[in-house]
Amino acid sequence: MRRRRTPDRPLRTPLARTGVRWLLAAACLTIAAPAFADPWRGFPVIEWQPRNPAQLATLKRIGVTAAGVIADRDGTGTPLTVQTAPLIKAGLGWYIENAATDFYSAYHRWTPGKPVNWRFAALQQQYRANENDLAALMRDPSLSDPAWQARIGARLTAIVRDQRRYHPLYYCLGDETGIADLTAFWDFDFSPDSLAAMRVWLRSQYPSLAALNAEWDTHFPTWDAVRPATTIEAMRRTDGNFAAWADFKAWMDVAFATALRRGTDAVHAADRHALAGIEGAQIPGWGGYDYAHLARAVDVMEMYDGGEDLPIARSLNPRLIVLTTSFAAQPPNFFAIWRAVLRGTRGLILWDADNSIVRADGTLGPRGAAYAPLIAELHRIAPIIAHAVPHVDPIAILYSPASFRTQWMLDHQPQGDAWIERGAAEAWEDDALRIALRGYVRDLSVLGLTPHYVTAAMLPGLRGKALILPDALALSPADARAIAAFAARGGLVIADRPPGRYDAHSRRLPRPGLPAGLARLVAPNDPAALAGLLAHAGIAAPFRVSSPQDVAITAFSTGPRTIVALQRRSPGQAGETVTLTLPRRMAITDLRSGRHLGRSQTLAVTVGPIEPAIFAMMP
Repeated sequence: MRRRRTPDRPLRTPLARTGVRWLLAAACLTIAAPAFADPWRGFPVIEWQPRNPAQLATLKRIGVTAAGVIADRDGTGTPLTVQTAPLIKAGLGWYIENAATDFYSAYHRWTPGKPVNWRFAALQQQYRANENDLAALMRDPSLSDPAWQARIGARLTAIVRDQRRYHPLYYCLGDETGIADLTAFWDFDFSPDSLAAMRVWLRSQYPSLAALNAEWDTHFPTWDAVRPATTIEAMRRTDGNFAAWADFKAWMDVAFATALRRGTDAVHAADRHALAGIEGAQIPGWGGYDYAHLARAVDVMEMYDGGEDLPIARSLNPRLIVLTTSFAAQPPNFFAIWRAVLRGTRGLILWDADNSIVRADGTLGPRGAAYAPLIAELHRIAPIIAHAVPHVDPIAILYSPASFRTQWMLDHQPQGDAWIERGAAEAWEDDALRIALRGYVRDLSVLGLTPHYVTAAMLPGLRGKALILPDALALSPADARAIAAFAARGGLVIADRPPGRYDAHSRRLPRPGLPAGLARLVAPNDPAALAGLLAHAGIAAPFRVSSPQDVAITAFSTGPRTIVALQRRSPGQAGETVTLTLPRRMAITDLRSGRHLGRSQTLAVTVGPIEPAIFAMMP
């Protein structure tokens, strides 16, 4: 409000007097309301380790906005009031870390003097000694245990009610969560609670017990007698029917996502504005990392971006807030940060175990000096990208956990019991599905095209011009009908080999589920062959770059404005000048420098070895 220039002139009109009353009322309401600005409108930069007041002051000066505080689980930790007091004094926000890691990360959590996965390693040794010992296949605690579910729900409710007046960034349910040790393969969970819940779930998957017995090739007299096959039992089959094993694995993914959803619901019930998340999210695969369920189980994920997990998760849940963590301040690390921002990251966590960002006396360390200009630019540029709509072309890629399970069994059945020795590191190994997926994604990127991901449940309503089926071994009859209907509507179907040799329960079919010739077979890593098919289907990239093998294009829209970013495909030693071609003449502004570049349909761009070139364009 400003002082009137003529204070002696009264407000004589009713409209003016009413307007002033409304303005004063609004001002009073604003003053009475708690001071709260949504931090996700910006780009939070978060320090993970606890820091002293001198360090916090320096961190804030270089652009850090928040810190992590460890949850006081059941009164066994440091009270949150003690941890948050210096942050309040420093003017920093925070998030709540590890609120329920004992439940969601039971086999991958820090224990003094022991390896982080010591409980999982002990189970491997126990089962190796006696494969009939089902105790080694019972998760402790079970994700379906009602007592533990109630305990975690009550704990989260208490934490959120205590903290909601401060509006933490989010409440982390668990760090590096998983059914077992991250994405390590294991035969969890044969506990009574898990099997009872699985039988309830199976009733939603099969119309009758007879139908289940027919699919599994079993003879269970009642639902209560149903018991899935262990991996050892499934590997000994010679008929190609792994349904009793695959359904159990699918159930465990559902159980994990359902348990996380319960935690998220408890957080929301205690504070409807609060967000729940997990950290250390892994590559799609075992351990509960079926993003068809996981993507909507929480509001926030800190992810290790590998195996297309980030674009898959954001395709399946565009509202998901994704974070990334930086462990070093070298050029390749900065390249990865910018790449993550262009792929949808909404914030950055800094890991500083050695005080190399800020020393104990509050002086800036070498990493802090390197981060400072980057953080300043992220605060300016990243929110613009985060709140824009990513451009996607009319190309869908099928994300098929059923095919992943089937491929895993075919790969490991010849190796027998060797799977017992495998850990989380081996779960990142390539297989035919991951190789095909990565190849198609790169081919599309070279062509300047951006796909989106769909699940089998999304196939009946699929729109667009092309559907790619990477190593789609397992399709249900409904999946096959939906794909055939898409093709009948004029859609192009592409695969690397004949799809649907197994049904969605990993049971081998007498003939492929899709009619021969419906899918056009194109090998991954052959962009020329793919380009011909897509061009015939009327799919063309809106933006082109003269050196697509070296430089990738990412585009966004926000109202009438288009944002185009160019970044090297890998960190380089020097910049590269390329020509960017637009669909028409546009007014172009360099978003990083703020310079207006005039109107043009082509633009010579020097793409640096690390940072992207980012432009805003208007018709």
